[in-house]
Amino acid sequence: MLAVLPVRTPTLPPATHTNCYRLGDTVIDPASPYPDEQERLASWAGGVRRILVTHHHEDHVGGVADLRARSGARVCAHRDARLPFPVDETLEDLDTIDTGEGVLVALHTPGHADGHLAFLVDGTGDVVAGDLVAGFGTIVLVPPEGQLAAYLASLARVRPLATTLHPAHGPACSGALADQYIAHRHMRTGQFLAALRAGASSPDGIARAVYATVPGANLGLAALQVRTHLAWMRAEGLAREESGRWTSI
Repeated sequence: MLAVLPVRTPTLPPATHTNCYRLGDTVIDPASPYPDEQERLASWAGGVRRILVTHHHEDHVGGVADLRARSGARVCAHRDARLPFPVDETLEDLDTIDTGEGVLVALHTPGHADGHLAFLVDGTGDVVAGDLVAGFGTIVLVPPEGQLAAYLASLARVRPLATTLHPAHGPACSGALADQYIAHRHMRTGQFLAALRAGASSPDGIARAVYATVPGANLGLAALQVRTHLAWMRAEGLAREESGRWTSI
C-alpha cells in the first residue's frame, strides 16, 4: 500500500512540505535537508532498500544523501536529472521496480524539470506525480528547463493512466486534474496573447498586465512563467521577438 510522509522543505509557497512516498522497500523523494525531519524520515523508512528521485530540485532531494548513509539504499533517477550526488542506477521510461509490495513503472515526464519521473503503481490508477501537478496552486515552469510543449505532453500522457495523482505538494487528487492543468496553461497563453495585442512587449510587461489582479502574485516568478509560454508561442507561430520586443502574429 502506498504510504506518504510530508516533510518540511525549502519549497515555494504556498507549499511548506514535500510528500515522501513509500511502497514496500522503496521510498520516493526523501526531500528534507533539516536534521529533525531527516530523523523522522529515517524512522519511517526503516528497511528501505531503494530511493527513487522524481527530479533534481532542492525540495525533492534534500534528504537523499542522509537516508542513503543511514540505510545503504540504492539511489535511482533518470539519466537527465542533474543531481548533486552519485546515482547508483539510472532509470529509463517504462522501467519497472519491484518493491515487494507492488511494482512501480517509471514514466519519463519532462517539462517542469529535466529528467522528471512519475511512478505508476502497476495495476492501479495511482501515480506518484512529483511536480507534474500539485494538490494546490499550479506548477512553476522556469526556463530553460521549463518547457511548455514537453509539460503539456507529459500531462496528456499521464491522464489516461491516473485515477489518483499523488503530488509532491498537497493532498492526493483526481487524475482529471491533469485535464484542468492543460486547460489552465492554454488559458494563460490566451491571456498572454491578449496582453501582447494590447501593447505589452516584454515578459515583465505581460506579467504585470495578466497577474496584477492575482492576490499574492510574485511578478518576478510570473515573468519567468511568461518566458516559458513565449518560447512555446514562438515555436507555434503565435508570437515573435525582434530586438527584445515581443509581438503577436
